Amino acid sequence: MTPEQAGAFLTVDLKKIADNWQAVQKRVGDKTQAAAVLKTDAYGLGAQKIAAALYHAGCRAFFTAYVFEAAALRQVLPEDAQIYVLHGVLPHTELDFLKYNLIPVLSTPRQITAWNHLGHKENRILPAALHVDTGMTRLGLTETDVNAVCTNVPAYLNISLVVSHLACADDAQNPKNAEQLKRFDDLCTRLRAALPDPFKESLSATDGTHLTNPQYYKDLVRPGIALYDNAVSLEAKVLQIQDAMPDQTVGYGATHTFDKNARVATLAIGYGDGYPRTLSDRGYVWLAGKKAPIIGRISMDLTTVDVTGIDLKELLNTPTAEIFGQHCPIKEIAKLAGTIDYELLTNLSKRFYRIYMD
Repeated sequence: MTPEQAGAFLTVDLKKIADNWQAVQKRVGDKTQAAAVLKTDAYGLGAQKIAAALYHAGCRAFFTAYVFEAAALRQVLPEDAQIYVLHGVLPHTELDFLKYNLIPVLSTPRQITAWNHLGHKENRILPAALHVDTGMTRLGLTETDVNAVCTNVPAYLNISLVVSHLACADDAQNPKNAEQLKRFDDLCTRLRAALPDPFKESLSATDGTHLTNPQYYKDLVRPGIALYDNAVSLEAKVLQIQDAMPDQTVGYGATHTFDKNARVATLAIGYGDGYPRTLSDRGYVWLAGKKAPIIGRISMDLTTVDVTGIDLKELLNTPTAEIFGQHCPIKEIAKLAGTIDYELLTNLSKRFYRIYMD
C-alpha cells in the first residue's frame, strides 16, 4: 500500500511511547521494574516496532497474550529481554517456548504439569511465572491450586514471577483493591515459603500504577494503554464535498434530514476500518480547524460529516480530517461510541497507511 492508495493514515509516535514508558518507570520508582504489555499487536499499533523502541529506551520485560505474538517480538528483541506469555502453555505449544526463549505465565494445574513434564523430559530447569487469582475470577490459580503447588513443588520449574490482576484499580476508593492486595500478599507468602527459588511479584497494570499507595507496585508493573497516551493519531482523506438542500437525507436509513441548506464532506473511513458504527449521528471529527459532527450512518467504507460552517476554500485546501488525536481525544471518542480506548485501538484495520515517527 502506498500513501496515494490509502484512505486513511495512522501515525504512531515511537518517541512519545518511549517517553510514556519512562514516565511510568519514574512514577513507580527505582525499586519497581516497568514492563510493557504488547498483546494484540501492541493494541493494534505494531508490536515489533514498538518493542524495539521500548527496548532502546531501557525496557527489558514484555508481555503478550499468545505464543505467536511473543515469537514475533523475539525476532526484534535480544535474548536479554524477558518475554512473558499471559495465556501460558496451550496444548502442543510447549516447544515454541523453548525455540523462542519465552516464559509462560501458568494459570492452571494442567499448564504447570505440562511445563514441568517438558522440563523433566528435557532434563533442564524451565523458566516460569505463576498467575494467581485474587478476585477477577478470570485466569489464575485458585487458593486450592496454590496450596497444591506448595505441597508438591514442580521440580523442573524456576518460578521467577508471580502475577495477579486488579479488577477495580481505575477506582482508587474501591475496597476491592485492598482486598486483592491482601489476598495477593497472603498467596505470595505461602509460595515464598514453599518454592526453592526467589521470585518477583506483579499486581498492577496501567490503572494500578496510578494508585498512590506504592504497595500496589510490587517488583514489576505492567503498563499497557498508558504507553500510548497522546502517541497515536488517525486521519482520513476527504473524498468529496457537496452541498445539500432542505429535506435532503444522508446515508443508509436516511437517519439525518437537513432542515436548511448545508454542506457535507465524505471521509474515507468506516466500520470496515474499525471506526465504530455507534458514532453515527453522535461523533465528530476535526476538519479545517473546526469540529465537524458526524451525520447519518457510518457505512463500511465511508463517513459523512457536516461542514456547513467551514469556509469552502479552507475545506478544499484540507485533504484529511482528524479522526482521533490532538483535537479529538481518543478517550472522548471511545466514550461517545459507548466503548473504551482499548477496544477502539485494537479494532483498527490494516487498511490504514501507517507512519512511525521516531
